[in-house]
Amino acid sequence: MRKRAVVVITEGAPLGVLREFIDAGFLPGFAALFQQSAWGELASHVVPYEPPGLMTAFTGAPSSEHRWYSYWTVHERDHKPRVLTSNDLRVKPFWMRPEYADTHFSIINVLGTHPPIAIPGELISYPMGQTLKASYPSDLLASLLKQDLPYTHDVSTWYKGQPKNDFVSRVVDADRRRVALARHFYETGSDVVIVNLTSIDRTCHYYWQELEPCSPVPRSESAILAAFQCADELIQSLLNSLDQQTTLLVFSEIGFGPLRNYISVNEFLAKAGLLAWKNPGTEVDWTRTVAAEAVQGTSGININLAGRYDNGTVQKQDYERVRSETAAVLREAVNRYTGRNLFSAVVQREDVYEGAGVEYAPDLILFPEDHRYLPLGDPVWALHVNRPLQSGWHRDHSYWAMAGPATSPGERLETASLLQILPTIEYALGRDGESKHPPLFAESPVGV
Repeated sequence: MRKRAVVVITEGAPLGVLREFIDAGFLPGFAALFQQSAWGELASHVVPYEPPGLMTAFTGAPSSEHRWYSYWTVHERDHKPRVLTSNDLRVKPFWMRPEYADTHFSIINVLGTHPPIAIPGELISYPMGQTLKASYPSDLLASLLKQDLPYTHDVSTWYKGQPKNDFVSRVVDADRRRVALARHFYETGSDVVIVNLTSIDRTCHYYWQELEPCSPVPRSESAILAAFQCADELIQSLLNSLDQQTTLLVFSEIGFGPLRNYISVNEFLAKAGLLAWKNPGTEVDWTRTVAAEAVQGTSGININLAGRYDNGTVQKQDYERVRSETAAVLREAVNRYTGRNLFSAVVQREDVYEGAGVEYAPDLILFPEDHRYLPLGDPVWALHVNRPLQSGWHRDHSYWAMAGPATSPGERLETASLLQILPTIEYALGRDGESKHPPLFAESPVGV
């Protein structure tokens, strides 16, 4: 019999909240998973964000190699970030590699898969806009609908300030449809099923306040618990049906925590004379600007370098000086809400990332001193996706758990790396990968 793997991504699940819900008896599936599996902490990407985290997990390469630092490009000649697509990956995820041509994959809602590309199996992509072309084969969604297996894309469930019950029911229902498809593909014999559940992330963004100490909402009625329980249904079902040839891997590429405010770093740059506004707070005048915030998710600053941008104002010979001056300004920035430094560190990109794709990262990387107060990011995209409405945001560290023939139950004390996800899947499939990183359940996991 062929070895098989089922990978469930519970995007945005914080380990502390997960353990609290387990201890309260809300999540019998997760409780059984942690009892039966090897498990431990999993470090996030350098900047905790879904796209670079998942692409690192499934390519086995860091951002500086696959070149994804956000949902969007970091540097465009006109300063308008472009949505990244599957064609932008410089390291392909393992389901697109020739050595896996004999493996049947079922991929559901994973970032970096749109537009869909032919794979050995079926794929439902993760589009960032409305489209009728979001699957391979192209008629897959229509075929599934005829089997009473409808599907809803994430882009159709975006939060726009609607009432809680309307929003939560829609995002949880979308995940339930993914759960049904994951079960379907597993039961029909797919070698590798990978499903990305997103309702935990979505509810944590907009209803984290329900977990705060003074919240009037009981835990049993929280939006976040409803999302966890949807994932719990799938995990419980899979655990009850695992055979001796199948490994179940569950993880989240990001954790979560409270958010108080986003802070426009551009305002600090403007006060220092490094940025000029066309429309204060919303539109930058690039002809009079030398530094500005990069797109959200990168926690970075771009230097307006001549040649890289059509209206660049910083000449190549002045780049290092301007970058150092900009970093010095931001190291002195004070958070008006706390009276403390806004950043614990402001670091040059080459001191954070290594590899041929470093030039695709922001010029400076910002590390917040208090993660409740985060950089707003490029104002155009930040306002477009309703960032100011959020009460929670990503944190470093979440969890991984793995049940099946390859592991023995027990907590692993070391913090594992996203670079260990692919070697773990390869091990579960009985394949000798070329990765220099050990599987997650190894005695000495690598660092971040």
